Amino acid sequence: MLNHHLHREAIRTGEFPQLDAPPILAQPLDHRLFPGSCLAPLSHAIASLDRRSHQGGNQVIIRFNNGYGAIISEYRLLQGIYEIAPLRFHGPGPDDHEFYFRSHVPDLTWCSDREEILSVCGQISRLVPRGTI
Repeated sequence: MLNHHLHREAIRTGEFPQLDAPPILAQPLDHRLFPGSCLAPLSHAIASLDRRSHQGGNQVIIRFNNGYGAIISEYRLLQGIYEIAPLRFHGPGPDDHEFYFRSHVPDLTWCSDREEILSVCGQISRLVPRGTI
């Protein structure tokens, strides 16, 4: 799992890090990962899932029951890598969200396999809902 904060300079200069990652996923995001076995362990926490095409790739927006969510996009520069960012929803629609950067969950995480995606989404699904503390 790569944390965006650790590689800001590489992103700015266009010099991307070499990844010691598991084998590249051969199938596109929505065929290999969603909504099937990848997120099955979190199915109790998922309120909705919205799949869409985005900048020539696939994107999934997940809303969890706690009012937070995740946006998962195919990373266009490295095949088999996915970007995950936490969201906070403020309305009922799939686009009624904003990026949420005020938690322990990294602002942007690059993942290359299901376990990493599940780990980040699990962290987001366990965030304390607004107004409960």
